[in-house]
Amino acid sequence: MNANAEKYPGKKNRATLEKAASIKGIGLHSGEKTEVIIHPANPLSGLSFLKSGETIPVHPDQVSDTLNAVTLGKGNTKIQTVEHLLAALATAGITDAVIEIAGSEIPIVDGSALPFYEAIVDAGIFVSDIPLAPIHIETASYVLEPDKYLIALPHDSFRITYSIDYDHPLLRGQSITVDINSDFLAKEILPARTFGFLKDVEYLKSKGLIKGGSLDNALVLTPEGFVNDSLRFDNECLRHKILDLVGDLYLIGRPICGHIIAFRAGHALDAALASKIMRTSASFAAQNPGNVEKKQTVTQ
Repeated sequence: MNANAEKYPGKKNRATLEKAASIKGIGLHSGEKTEVIIHPANPLSGLSFLKSGETIPVHPDQVSDTLNAVTLGKGNTKIQTVEHLLAALATAGITDAVIEIAGSEIPIVDGSALPFYEAIVDAGIFVSDIPLAPIHIETASYVLEPDKYLIALPHDSFRITYSIDYDHPLLRGQSITVDINSDFLAKEILPARTFGFLKDVEYLKSKGLIKGGSLDNALVLTPEGFVNDSLRFDNECLRHKILDLVGDLYLIGRPICGHIIAFRAGHALDAALASKIMRTSASFAAQNPGNVEKKQTVTQ
């Protein structure tokens, strides 16, 4: 286990895997068999995906779609549903890796991020001697839509306050504030599974989505409760929203010090906030000269 990871998101060093880690399964939306192999990489190389000879950096600018999942794209090459894997990489403190993928999307495994994290830990984590400071949120920042928002505030550690309020008796008025570190993420957030509503299943299938969805990899809500026999947490859906947020913000490839306040946010707002943090953070510019001048896709 990486001793650095326990201090996330405090000052730490860049890290990669000691050996390759492989995870197989099916894609949630494609229903196709797929595999990812996370390869060790040199320090300062960052995180990137490799598919059919095409390299796609992990970066907010590479986000091509946020409908129901985060898709990274470069030309005709697309990689769907990266958020759970990114949450596991963030938890393990991995900053440098090449993620080879065979298939159109990351396997959904059991609907959580825990299998990815366990595979990374089993492969071993190599910590370099190159220091890496987190990105500090220095001024208040926000992204919003009419019924949802994300706010980033200065804070001396990584804290998330997340609230949801959906038209369902089990998902009304839920809220939680948590201080984020790797131990907490691994035990309390990564096991939370993705969720959806039974009434939306046929519509999503008509759009060519969730072909690989089942009760083995998702929580499914009826008007009164869950189709699933049991939950891993009483507020598992709320915890999964935090999982997605952690993964989406790791498009930055660096830990964050700040208080993120979320209300019904989703992948689109998450990616937009990640982009805005990169564009406005002096601490990011100091360790990544030139990157903040890249064209940004977020509009305020």
